[in-house]
Amino acid sequence: MHFSSERGLLGIATDPDFPHNGYVYLYYTESSTGADTSSGLSTPFGNRVYRYTWDGSMLVNPFLILPLPVTPGPNHDGGVIAFGPRDALFVVIGDLNRNGKLQNFPLGPDPDDTGVIFRVDRAGQPLPDNPFVDPADPANPLNRYFAYGVRNSFGLTFDPFTGDLWDTENGPSTFDEVNRIIPGFNSGWEQIMGPDSLDPQGEGDLWVAPGSKYVDPQFSWAVTVAPTGIAFAGSRVLGCGHLGDLLVGDNNCGQLYSFELNPARDQLVFTSGVLQDRVANNSPSTCSGEMTEFGSGFGVITDLENGPDGRLYVVSLTLGAIYRIGPRAGAFPDADLDGVADACDCAASNPGAFEAPVEVPTIRLSGAAPTTLGWSSQAGTAGSGTTYTLVSGEISALRADGGFDASCTLADGLAAPEMVDTRPDPPRGSGYYYLVRASNACGAGTFGNGTPSPDPRDVLDISLPLACSGPEASVVRTNPGQF
Repeated sequence: MHFSSERGLLGIATDPDFPHNGYVYLYYTESSTGADTSSGLSTPFGNRVYRYTWDGSMLVNPFLILPLPVTPGPNHDGGVIAFGPRDALFVVIGDLNRNGKLQNFPLGPDPDDTGVIFRVDRAGQPLPDNPFVDPADPANPLNRYFAYGVRNSFGLTFDPFTGDLWDTENGPSTFDEVNRIIPGFNSGWEQIMGPDSLDPQGEGDLWVAPGSKYVDPQFSWAVTVAPTGIAFAGSRVLGCGHLGDLLVGDNNCGQLYSFELNPARDQLVFTSGVLQDRVANNSPSTCSGEMTEFGSGFGVITDLENGPDGRLYVVSLTLGAIYRIGPRAGAFPDADLDGVADACDCAASNPGAFEAPVEVPTIRLSGAAPTTLGWSSQAGTAGSGTTYTLVSGEISALRADGGFDASCTLADGLAAPEMVDTRPDPPRGSGYYYLVRASNACGAGTFGNGTPSPDPRDVLDISLPLACSGPEASVVRTNPGQF
C-alpha cells in the first residue's frame, strides 16, 4: 500500500450479503513496490477497489472491482465506498488535481474517472439505469458515473427514509459543502464552489454532460472546516428531536454538526435567521460563528456510523479512538433505563421497546435446502426487545389466488433477525416466497407496503395464518433449474 499524503487505505464496506458470502470491499492506493511505502520516489499502481472474502480470520481472494487513477495527486483521492438502495455500490474519488471535463473545463481532457461518484454493481459494472448510460457505447466511462464535478469527499450516506444519497465535499479555502446528490448531479467544481450566487463563475461555465444537472449545495461553510463523516441519526436514543437529522463531522475543528430536514426530506431547513442563506459565515473564527456544533472535542473525525444499539459511533484519527455517543445519564426522565426519554418512548416501562418497528427494509436468503434467511435488524431503531414473525407460501398458490390465502406462519416471536428453513426444495415449477414483520411492546410493523393504500398483504397484518414449518421474506427461493 502507498500511503503518502492522502493516499492509503481509504474506504471499507461489507457486502449486503456479508453473513452469507463474507465479501469485504476495500478502497486503497496500491503500491508498485509490493510493500507498504510512502516514498515519493515510486509511483503507485493506482487507486483500487478490491473485493476480498473474509474466511473467519483474514481477508483472502482479492478480486479487482475498480482500477482507478492515482496521478498527479497525491491528495484528493476520495475513497469512501458504500452500498445504497438495490445493492448498488457507490464509490467517490476526488479530482487528483486534474483539470478536465469532469472538473468542468469544457475544453479539457475527456472523462477520466476523477472527481466522480461511481454507481456500479458488485463486480464493478455500470448499472443500466445510471444517469449517463449509453447502451451504444459500452466502453464509455460515463456509464459508471452517478455524479461528477466533485473536488474531494470524505463522506457518503443514504437517507434511511428516502434512500437519497448525501455527501460532504471539501472546498479549497472557502465553501465546504453538504450536498443532496440527485442522479446526474454536477457539483460544479472547479468553476463553482458553494452557492452559485456567491461565486464569480456560473452555470454557463460548466461542462454539461447530457442528462446532468447543477444544484446548489444544501449547506456551505464560508471558511473551510473540512467536513468528513456524514450519517443520519437512526434512533431516538440520540434524542427525541434528532431522529432523522443529518449529522456531519469535520477535520479542522473536531466538531459534530446536526441539520434538520424538511418534511419531504429533500432540503435542509434552518430556524436561525442568519442561516437562511444556507452559509455559515464562520470568519474570522473558523470553528464558530452562525453554525452551532452538536458535539466537539473529537479531533480529526474520519467516520460516523449508526450502531446496532442505536448509538452514534465517531471515529477519531488524531485521538486514536472510537467514541460511542448516547444520552447523558440523568439528563431526562427514563423510567426503563433504555436511553430514550419517556417523553418520546412509546413503552416507557419496557426497556426493550421505545418505538414501533417500521417495515423491515431488506431480507435475504442463500443456499439450497436448508435455506438460511437473514433480514435487517430493527433493534437499534425500535429497541432490543424487537421480535420477528415469518410467513411463507408457494408461488404457484400465490399466482392462483392473487393474494396470500394459502400462506402459513413459519415462526412467531423470533428474537434474532435470522432463521433456517429446513423444508425441502419447493415443488417443480414453483418456489417459496417469504415475508417478515417486526413487533415489540409498542406495536407491530407490516409485512409489506407500509402505506395507507390497500394491498393484499394487509390481510396478514390483521390476522396471522395458521402455523407451518419454515421461514419467510419478500424474496423468492426457487427450485434451481426447474423454471
